[in-house]
Amino acid sequence: MRQSCLFATIRKLYVPWRGLNTELTAALRPFYFAVHPDLFGQHPEQRQTNENSLKLLSAHLESLYDYSYRSDDTKVLKFYVREGMEADKRNSFRLVQIRMDRSTRDPKKFIQGLLESCNLSTDYIKTVKTMAPPKPQESMGNKPSHDYQFDAEFAEFETQFRNERATKRPVLSEWLVENGAKARQRARDTSELQAEIDKLQKVLVNDLRLRDARYECGWNIEHYRGCLKSLQRLAQTHANELNALRNRIVVFAPFTGISLEGHVMLFTGDVLNNWIDFIKNIPQQDAYLKIVPVYEQTLSQVLRSIQIGRRKFMPKQQASGYANYLMKVTTSLNDYLGKQKYPKIWPDSLKEFTIVVESEAGPLMVSPTGQFITPATCPGTILVDFITQHMKQARERMHKYEEDKHIEQELIDECTNLLKLQSLTKDDAITPDKMISALRDLRLNHSQNFQDLKLHISNYYSVLTDGIVCIPWDFKQY
Repeated sequence: MRQSCLFATIRKLYVPWRGLNTELTAALRPFYFAVHPDLFGQHPEQRQTNENSLKLLSAHLESLYDYSYRSDDTKVLKFYVREGMEADKRNSFRLVQIRMDRSTRDPKKFIQGLLESCNLSTDYIKTVKTMAPPKPQESMGNKPSHDYQFDAEFAEFETQFRNERATKRPVLSEWLVENGAKARQRARDTSELQAEIDKLQKVLVNDLRLRDARYECGWNIEHYRGCLKSLQRLAQTHANELNALRNRIVVFAPFTGISLEGHVMLFTGDVLNNWIDFIKNIPQQDAYLKIVPVYEQTLSQVLRSIQIGRRKFMPKQQASGYANYLMKVTTSLNDYLGKQKYPKIWPDSLKEFTIVVESEAGPLMVSPTGQFITPATCPGTILVDFITQHMKQARERMHKYEEDKHIEQELIDECTNLLKLQSLTKDDAITPDKMISALRDLRLNHSQNFQDLKLHISNYYSVLTDGIVCIPWDFKQY
């Protein structure tokens, strides 16, 4: 049976802390279940909000454990919390806001406050003793993902989650009959709003001399309009300071900082004073962008000319943090080489392979595209052993991805024309093989009325507020 997205995400967010403090991470389990995005399949805005906030929460927990917290990391996390598992409460949820700042550096106190904000029991965590941060080599996040024993750890979660999702999903043809008209009406209703946003964005880009303005926060387009108006008000009161945005791409995002691409990211939950304080310091933030290529080249040289890559759909990162991650991996490999050489079975050059350094802690894995994914704290010995054992798998996945991405694009073009769609897109989590399966199944349903719809391939059925129609990639398996 296919493992649900719930456990895939818990693997990413929950496992890195097991080696640090098992009791504290156990206390977080009710929280993860109450806010997990997979439980908001029929509420895409709330789902996206929780996805973004969980990523930020994971990074915040890392900083608390290794004492790397910085004063510019203050954020407000927004979570939609499920009120219960009963049938009459499945669509009942409320919004809570969690402030992450310097006032609480103790992981236990922070987690206790998190649970209290969500009205979850704190009886267990009050009995937990605060533990000192572990040495990097003790982190479970350094071990390959297949070492973990998830079945026993999350047996209760699995039972509850399957009960929640036990109702059979609808047949595509029937669902379209019920929701097609609603999607078209919503698209018409939001057309005027979209036109207003396009005009406002064009004016703002021109007035501030931006290269572009983008929205990557997951909220609806009405929220985007609010962000644009906020930046417009800021331009009226702080025109000189906003000169720092000239010829830049401004992105309204889940955090404030300079991304690896050099984009100016503005957290949509910040007050305007925080925006302007950050914009004033853009030159200092840009300094990290200049050293990132140097650190990437250094890591490549240490690891036999391997390519340093980034996952196509990986979460946006701040350049300052990424530079630190690269340095940690390079140091670990130099420590390894100080004691021994690379395995004899390694080729003289690893330039055919790609490695991605993503975070402080996380799974060590081969991505669906054939890239080696490593956490920054992975010891050199474990990383070298993992690469040695998975070179063949990486090659096979690279070749498959190269074939699949071309097939995928051909099918997207074909289905867009055949079904007479306005657009055809997909979630970041939908890999090419899943997309190909969905598109081939869609070709067999060309008699259905898809005309003029904006179709989005995802993991759930939904009609978004702007009329976009979401359907699961495996709709034919139900």
